[in-house]
Amino acid sequence: MKKVLTITLLLITSLSWAELPSWGMTENQYKLPNASTKFGEIGAQAAKNNWLLKITAPKDWHNKIRMGLTDSGARDVQVNFKDSLYNSIAISAVPGIKMAKVSSSNGSTATVQKQVVIDKPEFDTEVDAPEFGDIEIPNNGDELLGEINKLEIAVPVAQPSATAAAQPARPSTNIRAENSGGQIAATPVLSADDQATATREENKEDLRRKYARAKRVEKNLSYTSITSKDDLFIKGDVVLIKRFINQGVVLFFWMNEAYDPAVHKLVEKGSGKYRKDPEAVAGDQVDAKVAEKTEEKVIEPTSLDFVAVDDVIEDQDDLRRSHARNKRVDVSISASQLKSEDILYVQNKTVLVERPITSSQSAYFWLVGDTTINLEVERTGDNEFEIQ
Repeated sequence: MKKVLTITLLLITSLSWAELPSWGMTENQYKLPNASTKFGEIGAQAAKNNWLLKITAPKDWHNKIRMGLTDSGARDVQVNFKDSLYNSIAISAVPGIKMAKVSSSNGSTATVQKQVVIDKPEFDTEVDAPEFGDIEIPNNGDELLGEINKLEIAVPVAQPSATAAAQPARPSTNIRAENSGGQIAATPVLSADDQATATREENKEDLRRKYARAKRVEKNLSYTSITSKDDLFIKGDVVLIKRFINQGVVLFFWMNEAYDPAVHKLVEKGSGKYRKDPEAVAGDQVDAKVAEKTEEKVIEPTSLDFVAVDDVIEDQDDLRRSHARNKRVDVSISASQLKSEDILYVQNKTVLVERPITSSQSAYFWLVGDTTINLEVERTGDNEFEIQ
């Protein structure tokens, strides 16, 4: 009998829920002026029939929908909001919570209603961890450490062979081993020449990063080949030479000789920049002219193996956000218009060209057409190239 009664109640409940109305609204309908009126009509029905309105809509729309359903808070409506990924609204009515009636002191009965906002139910997520008895884990660390001092470490001494004796001696690295408390410490000792070479390389790296934009500098010039127009940068006994060629091309060299202020006459121009003393240049004019005729380097054309386009908006937006601070890029150029120090960023068949103007400003272009480049190109990243 109880089972029959329960099934009957469930059927009645499901039938009553199925008969309750539901509403839908598109984004365009939501933006119409009469949307608030429509929400007001739905809210009035819900308040009158004691319905709970389940609403699925974008989060930014929740407040406007709530104000329309409740007539700006003047009407008590039970609502339950759920965020939607789509710009549309779905409202369905289900039986709400019954409101209590309160008897006043004069004997009259008044119905007291309050707007009920039903959010997601809270669940008790705290789970008591199972209790375990005291577990003792044996630790034999002290025993192991005590045995270390008893270890005897023997370093084998290699006997020089006849072949090794015939080879030229290399700079040796002395290793000093000390046995103190079972520990062996090895301290490498560099020779004076090795220390000087390491210091010189560090100075070169600092100058290259600071003044040559981290470009590789592989050519050398002698002191007599330096002209009065070359910019010179010094660190320790290393001199970096910056030479401007026609059309804004810049070349970098290392001075062959180790810098000696008593021998090499350089004049400071400020901001870490030096120039060769004009009096010293006068005696080196012949050598300077010879130095201008540097060996011409044969440059093989570089091809990116595709035809560049400037009409794929999605790729252009990705490149602008990643490399141009989302600036507009309205000008397109061909491969023949590329210049030294241009940087190319490639995504599929779209190429963004960055042309540095100053240390903090750049111009940007789209590359179109054939991607055969008749200049030296260096790969600086997975999809990044720099014109040398």
